[in-house]
Amino acid sequence: MKTYNFIYSVIFPLILFRSLYKALRYGEKLSRILEKFSFYRGDKSSKPVILVHAVSVGEVLASRKFVEEILKKFPNHQVLITCTTQTGSATIKKLYGNSVLHQYLPYDLNFCIKRFLKIWEPQITFILETEIWPNLIHLLNKQKRKVFLVNGRMSEKSFKRYKLILPILGGVFSKLDYTICQGARDQNRFIELGINREKIKRDYSFKFDSILLAEGKNKFQADKNENKIILCASTHEPEEKILVEAFEMLGNEETILVIAPRHPERVSKIFRDIKKNGTAPSLFSKNEFKIDYSKKINLVDEIGYLEDLFSLADVAFIGGSLIPRGGQNFLEALKFSLPISSGKSFYNFQEIGEDLIDMNILEVANTSEEIKNIWDKQLTFASDRMSEKTDGYLKERQGASLRVFENLPL
Repeated sequence: MKTYNFIYSVIFPLILFRSLYKALRYGEKLSRILEKFSFYRGDKSSKPVILVHAVSVGEVLASRKFVEEILKKFPNHQVLITCTTQTGSATIKKLYGNSVLHQYLPYDLNFCIKRFLKIWEPQITFILETEIWPNLIHLLNKQKRKVFLVNGRMSEKSFKRYKLILPILGGVFSKLDYTICQGARDQNRFIELGINREKIKRDYSFKFDSILLAEGKNKFQADKNENKIILCASTHEPEEKILVEAFEMLGNEETILVIAPRHPERVSKIFRDIKKNGTAPSLFSKNEFKIDYSKKINLVDEIGYLEDLFSLADVAFIGGSLIPRGGQNFLEALKFSLPISSGKSFYNFQEIGEDLIDMNILEVANTSEEIKNIWDKQLTFASDRMSEKTDGYLKERQGASLRVFENLPL
């Protein structure tokens, strides 16, 4: 760990500068920034603590049923949920209120993690997906406190990175008490990185359990009119420009484009960029959080409304995929049986993406013209059997977040 700690301390000023810049730019309070150095001023627990670390909003949403099950199974414990992003933090507060404790996970500096563990003394720690924090895992292992990686995934890109720096990580993967991962590829990669074959098992993704099926499908249909809606969800810069170009080429007067950026704080810039080209978008918050059918383009500038929007959409594009970011979650679109389009970079959801391509639910493209052609086809030839295909696929894969408790040596 000495080499890792030395290198981390050398690059830490850059990490700190980037974090402070983003925090100050988007109005983060000083007390929240200090949490990343283990200066915590909120409520503390008199009960034993179970720590759940979910890096951002996607992991927070995916782990909801898992956390709810922890609250049921461990009524004499207090659950602490940590994350590293503002959107993740806002989602935790919205979902759980005062039923859990929450703070940012500190930087993986030795003294920050030591202070954090001294404050909370977690008896059990659950780490979601690919959040490998060497000092956190090392110190939990040293203190003989159980630490589990659940809903684990290891993309090819992450695997190559970890493989490269593995010699300086102090055998961190072997220090996990048990791992439950999402698929065979993830399992093989984790084993190659040092996890004991006897301490890893694969199951489906927790994200399947965060999806409620048919009972919610028509909840928001009263707000829909005859216009077709293309929802572009979780977009990243510069995807919006490409998507607007595709929409303008589509030239369909009865279609509305709704863009929901992954980070809503970017909306003001997106608004200006679109307006420069002669179109004034409607802001979701300025129209009572409803789609403005009088405008061809709507921008969603608040979090927490994606489910409503998916329920109204006719076609969905999933962002983070036209750039090398690995894509975003396809499953919310599946819940509402939507035909899906995406860029070619979806390695974060590789197996699910390949399944959906095989089922003719997902089509991929890289240019605005290719996207336009896909949208034109999807809007014109919607399959009557789409709901049957998507519901069956989702139901078959549910239950992983509950099976965790059968498989872990708690």
